[in-house]
Amino acid sequence: MKIPKLPQLRLTLSSVVNVVGVAIIAYLLVVLAQTVKHNYDMGRQIEDLKSQITLLQDQKDSLAYSIQYYKTDSFREREARSKLGLQLPGENVVIVPHASSTPALNPSDTTKRPLGPRSNFQQWLDFLTGRDS
Repeated sequence: MKIPKLPQLRLTLSSVVNVVGVAIIAYLLVVLAQTVKHNYDMGRQIEDLKSQITLLQDQKDSLAYSIQYYKTDSFREREARSKLGLQLPGENVVIVPHASSTPALNPSDTTKRPLGPRSNFQQWLDFLTGRDS
C-alpha cells in the first residue's frame, strides 16, 4: 500500500509578499480602529465639557442677578424688616395667627377625646372615621 504524498509548500516571492501584505493590512486596520475609537471618545468628552460650560455659565448669570438684587434698597429694606424687626415711621405691625395654630376647644370636644397624646393607631382611626376634623 502506498501512502499518498503531501504537497510540499514552496516559498515563493509572491507568497511571501502576500503574507507580508496581509499582515500590514491587518496592522493598519487595528491602528485605524484605535484612532476612530479615540476620536469618538474625545468627541464625547468635548460634548460633556461643553454642557458643563453651559451649566456653569447659567450659574454665573444667576449669581450675577442675585448680586444685583442684593445691592438694591428693596432687598436691604426687606432684610432689615425680617431680621432686625425694623419698620418705617408711621407703620403698625399686626400679628396674624397661623391657621395651623391650635383652635380653642369646645367643652363638648373634651368629653369625646381623652386628654394627653393619642397613639398613632388612634389618630388614624379618628382620621378615617372623620372624627379628627
